[in-house]
Amino acid sequence: DGLQTASVAILLDADDSTTATTATEEEQQQKQQHLLQWSQRLMAPLTLLQQSTAATTSTSATMKKEQHVFGLHKMAVFLSNSLNKVWGIPTSQRGLKTAWTLDLSSTTTSSSSTNHVLVHGTANANAIVHGINGGTNSHEFLVLSMTDTQVHWHCVDGTSGTVHAKGSTNTMASPIAQIIPVFGEDASCRQAAVLLHKDRSVSIVPQDSTGIVMAQLQSTKNGFHTHYVDRELGVLESYQIVTSDTSESGFETQVVGQSSFVGETVLGVSYPQRDEAVQSPSAILGDDSLLLKYLNPHIAVIITTTGPPALTTAQDSSALFKALSSIKGSNKDSVAGKRKPKGASKPGDAATDASAQAVSEDIPNLFVNVVDTVSGRILYRVSHTNAVVDKPVPAVITENWIIYAFMNQKSARTELGVLTLYEGMIDKAGLTAFKTPGQTLSFSSLDSRESKPIVLPKTYTIVKPVTALGVSSTRGGISTRQLLIASGDNRLTAIKRALLEPRRPTGNVKEHEKQEGLYQYTPLVPLISMTSPSYNQTVEGVSSIIAAPAALESSSLMLAYGGPDIFFTRLTPSKGFDMLPESFNRPLLSIVVVGLLVAVFVVRNMSSSKTVKMGWVS
Repeated sequence: DGLQTASVAILLDADDSTTATTATEEEQQQKQQHLLQWSQRLMAPLTLLQQSTAATTSTSATMKKEQHVFGLHKMAVFLSNSLNKVWGIPTSQRGLKTAWTLDLSSTTTSSSSTNHVLVHGTANANAIVHGINGGTNSHEFLVLSMTDTQVHWHCVDGTSGTVHAKGSTNTMASPIAQIIPVFGEDASCRQAAVLLHKDRSVSIVPQDSTGIVMAQLQSTKNGFHTHYVDRELGVLESYQIVTSDTSESGFETQVVGQSSFVGETVLGVSYPQRDEAVQSPSAILGDDSLLLKYLNPHIAVIITTTGPPALTTAQDSSALFKALSSIKGSNKDSVAGKRKPKGASKPGDAATDASAQAVSEDIPNLFVNVVDTVSGRILYRVSHTNAVVDKPVPAVITENWIIYAFMNQKSARTELGVLTLYEGMIDKAGLTAFKTPGQTLSFSSLDSRESKPIVLPKTYTIVKPVTALGVSSTRGGISTRQLLIASGDNRLTAIKRALLEPRRPTGNVKEHEKQEGLYQYTPLVPLISMTSPSYNQTVEGVSSIIAAPAALESSSLMLAYGGPDIFFTRLTPSKGFDMLPESFNRPLLSIVVVGLLVAVFVVRNMSSSKTVKMGWVS
């Protein structure tokens, strides 16, 4: 029952008793070389035959082993702020069977509120923090229990729930504004965090990782940047963290840039998925030209709104509203006999409540801001009218795509906004063996001319309210990405990204557009029940969807949570192109391989005997 209060969840590679998790790279190379030896290759068909025979008698054990080999066995870690607990649940078992639990009640105080945060991963992963299957996810993570004056931390192994280390910081003079995950010290904890305080001071957790964090900072070519979003003031500030001999912590911050959203309230902030694999930096069009994707890992989407107080203030002080009222009032005087438009009034007349409401319907009240968090500049800004802003507006970022959803009060439908970001275009004759395009080879967020993208927007509509959005993730980014939607009718739906392409033509589809796979634009996106990951099951109260790659390129793992139900499943967006079907006859294949191997030995002996006889005859 407590899992319905989970606010944060992560997926980790689960451990396996038959595999050593502490194997070094040299041991893994020796194991691979051992498998490539002639004796091992010779015994491979017999080993396959034994596995196939065992599969007929022990299906469950084989499936469990395949789940680990193919990276399908994960450990889902949930955090509940209200119950002060962390749970670890293996996804290979049916039902919710908790593997371990961590109680954080000892870190809470009655005098001040405590906020718990999970810190996992790092932007520059070292080889030692690689997971079991060679991914960039480490088994260890930090649990930070923060108050305004102190931080308690636990370094936890996510596969077993073992607490490797724990501690607390000294009394802080300022609350924490931002948390940056980094690689930690090997001895105590392989996960660390850089804490940015509201007074722009910096501290490290755990404290013994200060040296390695400072080494990472000094080895970073372009500097160590972070940012802070003040939701109350509507301000984003970007900083650069540098080493300092005068500071007590050894670090200090320098302001790089700032963006302000005056008169607006921040509804939410979304970031790109870390460690996302991008298969191609460009999109090939039907006429063989290239669209260069804008792949900036430092962008963020900040969704703001002008609530009723801000809108009333704007109406009282803005000359735009007076100009609109003047134009509508003058139209009535010039055209006699026509009905007065709703919301219009003469210059200087006091607007009634109905007219003010009619005018406000045409005023944008939802803004989507694409911001570069390194430079602090707004790269793109789009507005929407008649949006319902008293509910969360989910948004996701994948590759060069930004997708968000909001309810339109006027049409009583959910609108899906899609933004695709590009750097430019290369003509089909612009890249040949004798001609290269004049593209810059370096990218800098601080260069205002090169860092601004070309944005293609489009809006679609679905008939159901959306409570959460997610995107499928695969190991190499080769499989087609799917948009995962949790709708208000307690269903999960997967939509192909091609259906949300902003370049879908409004007219007849041309031949080169057909070759690219574009459809004619229709605003309504159908939610097909055949593509529902939840099948005929209802998943209530989903507020978040996360995805993790498997070792198979065709497979993606998704986890939906946030309500009474928790749903985990495996997706194949491009079908199982790298998997054998369940009906595949493995014993027959093993018999054929063994038969061919025996035939090769027999033919080789016959050939050798024949050669010897011919030598004696001659």
